[in-house]
Amino acid sequence: MTNQIRHILAGLLTALAVGWPCLSGGLFSGLWGCLAGVVAGGVKEWCDKVYTGSWDLKDLGYTCIGVCLAMAVIVVIHLIF
Repeated sequence: MTNQIRHILAGLLTALAVGWPCLSGGLFSGLWGCLAGVVAGGVKEWCDKVYTGSWDLKDLGYTCIGVCLAMAVIVVIHLIF
């Protein structure tokens, strides 16, 4: 599995894990997952910068792609149910 796919999956799973339970409060409550996914990706890249000296904004972008996919799933599920 490539690094990019790992970042997409991490953003997707983080956003779903946080956003899904919040859906009971309405669709906009589910957007907490979006914030959580982006923050988690930013913290991961900050840790990479501190410990390895490299900061890769592409990795953060791939994490955000995963977050967007999760939010699309949450919106579709919310509209169906």
